[in-house]
Amino acid sequence: MPDKSIKIGGVEWHYVTGGRGEQTLLLFHGAVGGAETMRWLASAFEDEYRTVTPTVADVSTLGEVCDAASAILDREHVGRAVVFGGSFGGMVAQAFFHRRRAQVQDLVLLSTGAPSPKIGARTKWMTALMRLLPFPLMRGMMRLEISRHLDAPVPAEQAARIAEFRRRLDHYFEHTLTKRTLLSRVALSVDFNRNERYAPGDSAGWPGRVLVIESDDDPMIPPEERRRLREAYPRALVCTFAGAGHMIPLLRLEELVGVVKAFLKDDYSTPAEIFAECPTAEGHEHLPQMSE
Repeated sequence: MPDKSIKIGGVEWHYVTGGRGEQTLLLFHGAVGGAETMRWLASAFEDEYRTVTPTVADVSTLGEVCDAASAILDREHVGRAVVFGGSFGGMVAQAFFHRRRAQVQDLVLLSTGAPSPKIGARTKWMTALMRLLPFPLMRGMMRLEISRHLDAPVPAEQAARIAEFRRRLDHYFEHTLTKRTLLSRVALSVDFNRNERYAPGDSAGWPGRVLVIESDDDPMIPPEERRRLREAYPRALVCTFAGAGHMIPLLRLEELVGVVKAFLKDDYSTPAEIFAECPTAEGHEHLPQMSE
C-alpha cells in the first residue's frame, strides 16, 4: 500500500490507500500505532473495496483529526465513505460522523464506547500525572496494560497472527512511540469523553446505517459502556461475538470481515441472514449474534 502525505494546518498527515471497487472504506486505527496496524484488516477488504487509512497525527483535538480526514477524502476524490473505527479509532469515527455526516455512507463501530464524562474526568487527571512521569515509565505502564489484554488463550490457528502482532507491538514501543504521540492520543480521548455529546436522534434524516460490533467479554469496554453505545445509536445493527475480548480483528478476522461485507451489501432481509454472506462463520463453536 503506498504511503502518502498531506499538510493540513501546518501538520503533516500520513495515510495509505489500497484496494479497488466503487465503495471506499475510511479506516481509523486504535490507540497504539498508526495505519500499519490496520494492514491485515485493510487487505481483507481490498478485493472489493478501496481503502483509505490515515495515521492520526500528534494533535490534541478531534476537530483537527476530522478536518484532516475530510481533506484526505477530498484529495482521493471520495465523496462518501464507509467509516470504520475500532477501539480508539471508534471514538474518532464517531467524531467524524457527527461532524462530517455528508461524507459518511455507513458507520461501523468496533469494540468502542460512547462519550463518557466520568471516563473523561479520570483520563484528564491521569494526563496531568503522566506529564510529570519519565517517558520510559509511561511507556512501560502502557505496554503492560496492552499486554494484559493479549494474555487470553489463543486458538492454534491464530497463533502466528498473534505472535506477529506482539513483535510489531514490541518494536513500536521500543523504537516508534514518543511521549508526544502518547500524550496526543490521551488528549484526544479526553476531548472525546469530555466534549462530545451524542443523542439518539442525532442521525435523523441521514440515509446511512450503523453497525456496532462488540464482544461479550471485552475487558476494555464493559457491559455498561456497550449498553450506552447501543443507546446512542438505537437504529444500529449489533453484532456480538462470544469470547473474543478486545481482539476481534486478531482472533476472528475472517468472521469480522464477512459480517461487515454482508452489512455493506445490504442483501439480507433479517439480521440472522447476514451470515449467508459469511461462510467462514459456519462451524465455529462461538458464532456472533446479530440483533436490532
